[in-house]
Amino acid sequence: MQKIWKVLPVAALMVTGIFFAGAQKAPEKNWNSARILHELNKMKHVGRVLYIAAHPDDENVELISYLVNVKGYETTYLSLTRGDGGQDLIGPEVREELGIIRTQELLMARSVDGGEQLFSRANDFGFSKTADETFHIWNRIDVLGDIVWAIRKYKPDIIITRFSPTYTKTHGHHQASAILAMEAFNDAADSTKYPEQLQYVSTWKTLSMFWNTSYWFFRDKKFDTAGLYSTPVGIYIPLLGKSVNELAAEAESMHKSQGNGSSPDRGDRTEYFSYLQGIKPENRNIFNSVNDSWTRIKGGEAISQQIENIISTFDIQHPEKSLNAMILLHHKLEPMSSNYLVADKLKQLEEIILQCAGVYAEATSNKEFLPVGDSIHITYGLIVQNNADVKVNNASLIVNGRELGKFKSESALKPNEVNTLNLATVLPDTTHFSGPYWLEETPGVGMYKVQNQLLRGLPQNPQQVIVHVSYTISSGGTDATFECDLPVYNKVTDPVKADIYSLARIVPPIIINPESKLLVFGNSTIQAKELTVKVKSFSKGKARIKVNAPAGWTISPAFIDADVKGGGDEQLLTFSVTPPKQYETADINIEAEMNGHTYNRSSEVISYDHIPRQLLLPKSDVKVAHMNVVTTNKFIGYIVGAGDDVPDLLKQLGYKVEIIPADKLATIDLKKYEVIISGIRAYNTVNELKYNNDRLMEYVKNGGNYIVQYNKNFDLVTDKIGPYPLHPSNTRTTEEDSKVIFLAKNNPALISPNKITDADFDGWVQERGLYYPDKWDTVNYVPILEMADSGEKPVDGSLLISTYGKGHFTYTGLSFFRELPAGVTGAYRLFVNLIELGKSEK
Repeated sequence: MQKIWKVLPVAALMVTGIFFAGAQKAPEKNWNSARILHELNKMKHVGRVLYIAAHPDDENVELISYLVNVKGYETTYLSLTRGDGGQDLIGPEVREELGIIRTQELLMARSVDGGEQLFSRANDFGFSKTADETFHIWNRIDVLGDIVWAIRKYKPDIIITRFSPTYTKTHGHHQASAILAMEAFNDAADSTKYPEQLQYVSTWKTLSMFWNTSYWFFRDKKFDTAGLYSTPVGIYIPLLGKSVNELAAEAESMHKSQGNGSSPDRGDRTEYFSYLQGIKPENRNIFNSVNDSWTRIKGGEAISQQIENIISTFDIQHPEKSLNAMILLHHKLEPMSSNYLVADKLKQLEEIILQCAGVYAEATSNKEFLPVGDSIHITYGLIVQNNADVKVNNASLIVNGRELGKFKSESALKPNEVNTLNLATVLPDTTHFSGPYWLEETPGVGMYKVQNQLLRGLPQNPQQVIVHVSYTISSGGTDATFECDLPVYNKVTDPVKADIYSLARIVPPIIINPESKLLVFGNSTIQAKELTVKVKSFSKGKARIKVNAPAGWTISPAFIDADVKGGGDEQLLTFSVTPPKQYETADINIEAEMNGHTYNRSSEVISYDHIPRQLLLPKSDVKVAHMNVVTTNKFIGYIVGAGDDVPDLLKQLGYKVEIIPADKLATIDLKKYEVIISGIRAYNTVNELKYNNDRLMEYVKNGGNYIVQYNKNFDLVTDKIGPYPLHPSNTRTTEEDSKVIFLAKNNPALISPNKITDADFDGWVQERGLYYPDKWDTVNYVPILEMADSGEKPVDGSLLISTYGKGHFTYTGLSFFRELPAGVTGAYRLFVNLIELGKSEK
């Protein structure tokens, strides 16, 4: 049974440390008896650990798995960012969309290792070389406040950082996370620091703080473990049938967008820790400063004995026989639940009680997308699969904290008999839409904007649509009554995948999806372009669709009236957009007037097998750009790598672009293409390039033009990327406004058909480029550009061009995959010049 605790009293949840951390693709199945016994064993311990690092996949999943499943500690990972600035191995998502994926991957990892998850508002703006650069872009005070807030909410006994506050040979975000954690350790205990938080939480003094170090930080010298704290973590857990190492590998493998699939390293493993501050434990054991037994709580000795008795008498064939003892324990814990540790254990015990009773419940909607102002139908299904006395006192439908109706039911439930309750009601048209709370306001470069203090830190929105249930479970003449919440899912049965669950989402009655979020007009495409929008309706009625543009941009027609059918029906509408004569970039927005309301939302569904489906509802806006870009007609073949939007954007400039399937590289006629381009990380992800790169080199030799975009410097399918040797490295330019020097001023790449100037490097986003080669054949490759981040030596590997036979080969680490979707004019002009190479020489 999946359970997310009551949404209404959010402040209470913050104080007791119950977080909305779970990411599940479906309601959780019932536990087997071994799992129940494993959870009972965890009840014996009341320690807490907060683990702090910078990004998704920075956390030490092996240590978290050990802390949760062997030590029985409540363990939370605080990732300062959502990984928005990284790269995506599994698809084309960048920035906010990638942050959504990596957030869910973290939550799925926690669902494996048993930990909880928190975030700060820091925006992952991309690779940072120093902590100073990071603090220049992040709002240091706000990020520090978010860590203080997490410490005060969670009340850890120990804080562990993944990175050192002094080790500098790493990502700037990494070191920054440790520096801020050091400060927050003391600030959380100081009532003069962030006093506005104290209306919800109290100050908190953590006992000790450590750096979770390893040989990785000492790769350039001997890793000396003398003087370090250590603990063995390679423990086998019979009740789970897995070792800590296996749990960790499963959790790590959830980070699929990072390519972190892992094989378990079974056997002995030791984690090392360097003391940072607070109480210094004895005997090189970081846990020696923590009393993790029930004796730390007044009256806890008796509780500990009750738990031991339940464990010793537990019958794996009949877990329901333990219900009486568990209910008596529940009675003891309730009066003590003002203590934050007891409150957590009480909720854990209630879950165990439901599992021992064999209760399975799920709440489903007949629709995945619930339009405001329309009717909804919710079904609550329940079965008691063990011989247990379970009653439902009441069940209510709650939407955004507001009760919309009660399910009518008989209170008595017969064992192993399905009980189905139904409720139909209308969703008020003032209901807030679904969507990630940190994206409700336009984010800054370094920070997300979240005004509501109680939302800060949460990994995702509290579920909007829930069924709130009150149960009474009786055994041996005594009973326990408690409440829980069931998220509402939509369920469909696929003939191949069987049941597929998706969380029910609240949406506008009408959504407008532009077919492109960017319209580019070059010198040869200044005539009007079609703007096609897909109108998706969830309610039936009449709607007027309008496109609003700034002065100078002409839209035709001014509006379109449409009869919309609802039920997810879609129809395409087409407008004409004509740019002004002058070069400029602008934003236009599309809105729909329906039922007396105006809606301006598009939708984006992110769907991968390893995470729950995600829905984004951004504003229905389109960037339009009239650029001074000269092109000619070219036929381009594109080899898709990890995924990017470059092919569609090139089509907007008038190029004909054809995707070259990887499995056709060995047989397709390459000569028909005037230009071939490989997408980002193609040489990391397209195995066929290992066997067919010689064909591409032959294509160049015979007069073709081949452009290779950036590849990571590891996991390459072949080292022979170009016609002459080159070696991708981790060299990059992270400052998007860094000075660019033209090394080969007369090279056609800087001259024709667009004269490249310093102005073409204005307005770049996130970075200049990444994974430049650090070694290449200096006779045959010509470096075109030189650039440097502040305080560093200039690098000249961002753009290398070679003449090979009759053709041209280009290798570039410049981040065109970010700049083109952002509408950066200079990036278009330079990329077009690379496409046009060879034309001016003919």
